[in-house]
Amino acid sequence: MPEGRPGRVLVLGGWSPGPLDVLRARMERVDFQEVNIPMPPSGCRWCLNPFCPLLLLVVFWLLPLALTSDELVNQVDGSISWLVRLVAVLAIPVLLRYLVAGLVWFSIKDGLWSTSRALRDFEPDAVLAFSWGGGLALWLLAERRWTGPTLLLAPTVNAMACVSCRSSPRFPAPRSSAPVHVFHAEQDGFCPASQVAALRGAGCELHLCDDNHVLLRRQTVEEIHSCLKQLLSLSSSSGGSPIGADDDSE
Repeated sequence: MPEGRPGRVLVLGGWSPGPLDVLRARMERVDFQEVNIPMPPSGCRWCLNPFCPLLLLVVFWLLPLALTSDELVNQVDGSISWLVRLVAVLAIPVLLRYLVAGLVWFSIKDGLWSTSRALRDFEPDAVLAFSWGGGLALWLLAERRWTGPTLLLAPTVNAMACVSCRSSPRFPAPRSSAPVHVFHAEQDGFCPASQVAALRGAGCELHLCDDNHVLLRRQTVEEIHSCLKQLLSLSSSSGGSPIGADDDSE
């Protein structure tokens, strides 16, 4: 971070603001920029997704057709028509599951593209990511689109990977680049405890909090605030490395 320039923090938000608004209010001299990332089912950005109309088509047309219409079985002998309809009804939930997985994975890839472009243009000193944004930031780190100081707050990476039918992102351990701090609440229904060991094994520094997913208890906010200030003070020596938005490595 050049001397005299305010710190720059790129923010990847979640379904709710969590502690992000509190941090912005406390650090008025820091330049925060939040990326508009798709987060199904929150907001409208995620609807710009090819899987969205397919999902609506199945739910509002194909499923009612399979349940009520004789068109699917009118050419079949009456004794097995019920079997044809049963197979159709059972197959549709499987189709829906894969459409939901595709929708979420497309949103993740769209978010990675948008964030990579913001990293290139904004050149932040640190990345601050909460909830869905925290999960997205772990993919950024795994694909080395970002190697600078990172603060992850309640990252929902396991849930995102599960719903999208993908493996959780992994990066080499121990980390040799800038520090990655993770705040993980002990009463968090969205982030299982199994994430703790995996992230610690990947070289992240874990902070376990007596809190819930939104991380808004006073002590938690104080610790997050202190950690972010520490990362900004280190950024001049660690140096983030944004990689171009056109890098779409798997």
